[in-house]
Amino acid sequence: MGKKVTTAIVLYTSQTKKNGKHPVKLRVTYNRKQMYYGIDTKDRVYEFTPDEFKKVLAPKPRGINKEVQLELSEIESKAHRVITSMSEFSFRTFKTRFGITGGDLTNILFFFERRLKELNDNEQLSSYGHYKASARMLKKYFGNSKRIDFKDITVSMLEKFERSLLDDGLALATIRCYTVAIRAIFRIAQKDGAIPLDLYPFGPDGYQVPVGRNVKKALKINEIEKIYKYETVEFSTMDEAKDFWLLSYFMNGANITDIARLKYRSIGDDFITFIRKKTEKTSKRLKPISVPITAEISRIIDKWGRADRTPDNYVFKILEEGMSARRIRSRECMYIQKINNKMKIIGEDLEIKKPITTYTARHSFSTVLKRSGVSTEFIGESLGHNNVRTTELYLDSFEDDMKKEVAKHLTAF
Repeated sequence: MGKKVTTAIVLYTSQTKKNGKHPVKLRVTYNRKQMYYGIDTKDRVYEFTPDEFKKVLAPKPRGINKEVQLELSEIESKAHRVITSMSEFSFRTFKTRFGITGGDLTNILFFFERRLKELNDNEQLSSYGHYKASARMLKKYFGNSKRIDFKDITVSMLEKFERSLLDDGLALATIRCYTVAIRAIFRIAQKDGAIPLDLYPFGPDGYQVPVGRNVKKALKINEIEKIYKYETVEFSTMDEAKDFWLLSYFMNGANITDIARLKYRSIGDDFITFIRKKTEKTSKRLKPISVPITAEISRIIDKWGRADRTPDNYVFKILEEGMSARRIRSRECMYIQKINNKMKIIGEDLEIKKPITTYTARHSFSTVLKRSGVSTEFIGESLGHNNVRTTELYLDSFEDDMKKEVAKHLTAF
């Protein structure tokens, strides 16, 4: 094979988990370059403190430590078998053969499971939910099969899959999330060398992922005025829901998730600056959102914010320090539902026909600006979009009212 390849099972102290432990990894060294590979499985997670790991590597370990030592020895033996089977070593080929040897290379569900583990480990819980739902719907379509071959995911199958989801009452935007996840899994499998490049049912000549056209969710300025002037009992849950809905609207349509995670260090003398949680781990170009602090924003912060304005304190009492990622996500979802329930009552009381949710506040912000003649570029920057095309697609469904108004001029005889 040429130059020697060496392996070692090591405690990867460069990475520390929330419990203070470090993951165990396989280190492969070739041509003075070192690469580290995760060895966890769905049945076993290898993580230890330095002292615990010493006991595992001891000459005569006992009990569970002896069991783990044997498992680690077998993992390294497997790596040696993979390396000796290669006529010419490359890290990429080794990763493919070592990482999924023993797994079902042509089973798309295997890759879904692996991707779900990565998302869960990285606490990307929103994406985790999309991928999990996509895998669940795919299994259901194939009769709850535990194995679905990549070659069975064809253009025709995807078109039928889309129709079946539409028949089940799912929106195009939801179907798009599911099919985008399937497309991403194909790309991962191809990158790993598990399936050939020509086994790809997407693209210009293949299945076209649907583009969901949003139902208009934006309110008109007079409807927002009605909400603003709506009288509530001070510090009641209705009053709280109304204020936080308005805060979302005033803060460039900020998601409640971003408002909940806001800390006092983000609040300056004249501006609030924050990074959208949605793009924090998915975008290489993080674009801070800067919101001018108006009298209304100050009023809501003073009213509902914590008295202790230490920079690292959460502004609002929605989240608490030390919460796990799952607990944070759960608390945010509950709070959003609480706001939506109360805003529904306010909407019915004001006889506003459109649904009023936290999502409506974001769309209303962008649409009011658009109808006021503000440039798409400025709106995109305010929303935290990385390109104008995203903003154009975002605003596209809100042009219908404007088109109808223009059409009236054609018969203004």
